[in-house]
Amino acid sequence: MLKNIKDFLSNLNPDILIQAPSRINLINPLDAVEGDFWMPSVAINSKHDPLSVFLYIKKIDQDSRLKIYTIKHVKTHLKFEVINEERLVKKKSEILKKLTKNQRLIYAAIYRLLKMNSCLNQKFLKSNIEIGLLTTIPAQSGLGGSTAIIVAVIYGLACYFNLYNNLTTIKDNEFPINKDIIAEIATKVEDKDLEVTAGYSDRYIISRGGLGFCSYIGKLDHREISDEPLAIYDRIDETYEINSLPIIICFSGVIHESGDVHRKLRKLYLQQEPKIVNNYNKLAELSWKSRFTLMKHDWKLLGEYFRENTRIMNNIMEQAGFEYGIGLVNNILIKLVEEHIDVYAAKLTGAGNGGSVFALINPDKIKTILNYWKNKLIEIIKDKKIFISKFPSYPVEIVEQLKNARFYQITIDKDGVKKI
Repeated sequence: MLKNIKDFLSNLNPDILIQAPSRINLINPLDAVEGDFWMPSVAINSKHDPLSVFLYIKKIDQDSRLKIYTIKHVKTHLKFEVINEERLVKKKSEILKKLTKNQRLIYAAIYRLLKMNSCLNQKFLKSNIEIGLLTTIPAQSGLGGSTAIIVAVIYGLACYFNLYNNLTTIKDNEFPINKDIIAEIATKVEDKDLEVTAGYSDRYIISRGGLGFCSYIGKLDHREISDEPLAIYDRIDETYEINSLPIIICFSGVIHESGDVHRKLRKLYLQQEPKIVNNYNKLAELSWKSRFTLMKHDWKLLGEYFRENTRIMNNIMEQAGFEYGIGLVNNILIKLVEEHIDVYAAKLTGAGNGGSVFALINPDKIKTILNYWKNKLIEIIKDKKIFISKFPSYPVEIVEQLKNARFYQITIDKDGVKKI
């Protein structure tokens, strides 16, 4: 699929072509509170189908355009279609009106970048360009799809207009557009411009790439850039020679609004609710301990930490008022795969109440367990008696929501957002 996507987009004769990956958090204090903690996260792609956002920019003769593409599977081939085309709005006053519309992620990224870099304003207004975007990350899947769109737009515009790492174009109160600043801008896009409760993790991971052990300490209040420290992003995949992770992802097929979860948890944490704070401190300890297991490539011990992570996150979310903790479908998927002897653990990656979970497994049994997980899911969907025997306290109707589940075998994305 990746080759087909590149070929299709290259045939459109872009001046620049960008790819931004997906991500998973290995041990997670969630976005709501990460500014007091540190955590390991990894930028990912799927081994067979890319989990990425693709963006191109090219000069055109007519008025500037925005095009959104999708891919459809037609028998033995892929079909690319334009699902939305519109005039590209360029004035700030008009862009602001777009922040509640379908393409709000794209326009919010443009708006924030225009605010951050005065040199871009005139260049952007005077140019006639076409921006095209295609994403293969399922929407609201807990895999960082929204962030990948925002990061791709910011990076793409910065590269196209020669602003990326260009120190000659900035004023005294401005900052160079580099991968750290892109992560910071992307956070402000969601947190401030779109009013979605979000943290820094997704933005740094997708911008920088690789497996990182990241410190967000000092960033809890989400102050303006330079009024708080930048994240400390330590690339441990290279240091510890971790070239791959024995992980399989299952997107449940159930979309969720991550901001709704993060908002509630953040409020309780800032209020210093004792049980919530205590559990987050336990997660922080798991996070720093997990670095030693990653160093040793000790997947079994890492699995023990993942299981504890799931137990704690269920407690946190139940304490926050979520009846089924991290969510019915998430707990179902985790239990199904953890029954296999070669599965060390499964856990949430995202806000919960839908989205995705992933399994950490015996590296020699990846295909076997992938098929096992698929078959176990099919089994409970088709046979209600089996579902009831495994999940007697869960409403049987919930299995209907799992019919659109998708599975991915992952690779570590080494580059983060990049030109291709």
